Amino acid sequence: MSGDAPTKAIPGPLRAADRALHWLSGLLALVGALGVIGLMGITLAAVVWRYFFRAPISGTGDISQMTLIIVAGAAVAYGARHHAHVSVDLIAPLGRRVTRITDLIMRALTLFIIGLSVYALWDKACGMERACITSNLSIEHRPFFWYLAVTMAVYAAQVAVHLGIGIATFGGDDPNEVNA
Repeated sequence: MSGDAPTKAIPGPLRAADRALHWLSGLLALVGALGVIGLMGITLAAVVWRYFFRAPISGTGDISQMTLIIVAGAAVAYGARHHAHVSVDLIAPLGRRVTRITDLIMRALTLFIIGLSVYALWDKACGMERACITSNLSIEHRPFFWYLAVTMAVYAAQVAVHLGIGIATFGGDDPNEVNA
């Protein structure tokens, strides 16, 4: 839910989880916005030093790459909260009952796949030890993989809440449907 759908239609515990995810996605959006501001500062400094002082700063690519990971993770979590991900509804002509069932199936499959990605990012990050640092500044990748795992877990939690709401409101209106 994006905050504009009526929360009264959501059962109690799911409503509390939905509110917590709203707050958490907002916090991650703030982290992502600060990352974008930091990236702008890094780019400005790199351009000024390279073209005005003729002395390029070593490692700006590494810092930019790690900052982009922060921005991307925040965007995934925030986008999940606000239905910002691309979707195509090809089965709507088959009827509301069919789309309600396929929504539940797709949310369950999405939850499973995101769960696998969380596991891979958290537990299997840096499979090859020598490939786990940036090329110039030797910034370790592992904390950034963990950050991505957390943001994907927020995405998974949002999908789980949507799945629960979809089950709880199966006979009525699902407030998470795009057309609801």
